[in-house]
Amino acid sequence: MSGQLLNESDAIGEVSGAVAVPRAHLAVRDFGARGRGIVALEDIKPGRLIERSPVLIIPSEQRRVVDETIIFTYVFMWEYHTVEEDLYKHVGRSAIALGYTSLLSHSYDPNCIFVRHIDELLIDVYAKRTIKIGEELTIDYQMTLWFDPVRIG
Repeated sequence: MSGQLLNESDAIGEVSGAVAVPRAHLAVRDFGARGRGIVALEDIKPGRLIERSPVLIIPSEQRRVVDETIIFTYVFMWEYHTVEEDLYKHVGRSAIALGYTSLLSHSYDPNCIFVRHIDELLIDVYAKRTIKIGEELTIDYQMTLWFDPVRIG
């Protein structure tokens, strides 16, 4: 069993300068025609770090090709002094978040916020307000949407 964690509590602490962050208990749920989303399996208090996701960088020179695929609907802008709307310019780096972050649904009144850490190649997701068990987690995509949003919740 070398290199395997026996349980989540084994991951808490510092290993080679990296600090493990226990994430909220979450699950992927199929919402039918709307696709998959993330739901809370526990009540989450405002301000709690819900998820810390590493990202894969899509280099600027590969954006034109990648942006023509379904991947474009899951990426974040990954340059300083940019906003998500800048994705439509198809210049600069973008990134796809691993973990649950790329499956968060859009809401104009989200229960979560995301923070990009450009140099660290991480995205943090925090609870903006109290999130109840079973509630879907949402963020504001901060860009012109390519779909007609439905009310969540």
